[in-house]
Order: sequence, then C-alpha cells, then structure tokens
Amino acid sequence: MSDNVLKFRRPEKKPEPPVKKPRGPMPAWVPFAVLLAVALVIFFVQRAGLGG
Repeated sequence: MSDNVLKFRRPEKKPEPPVKKPRGPMPAWVPFAVLLAVALVIFFVQRAGLGG
C-alpha cells in the first residue's frame, strides 16, 4: 500500500539577491576633494623623485 504513495517534495526556491541600500546623491564637494587628493599625490611623488 505504501508503494503507491508519492512523497511530497518542496519546490526549490531560488535564493533572493541581496538588497542594496539606495544611496543618496553624492555631496557636491566630493569631486573636488578627490581631485585635490590626486593632485597632492602627484605633487609628493614628483618631489620624492619617483615620477621621473
């Protein structure tokens, strides 16, 4: 009798992708801060004589 019974198997669920938090707009000063940091790095590399 138990040979005719179908075992119930749960359907496999796909894992949900991680939810990314929405990021707000970048402050207006950030590009200038990055530009200043890059300029300082180039300046100090040249002063150290590593830039050629």
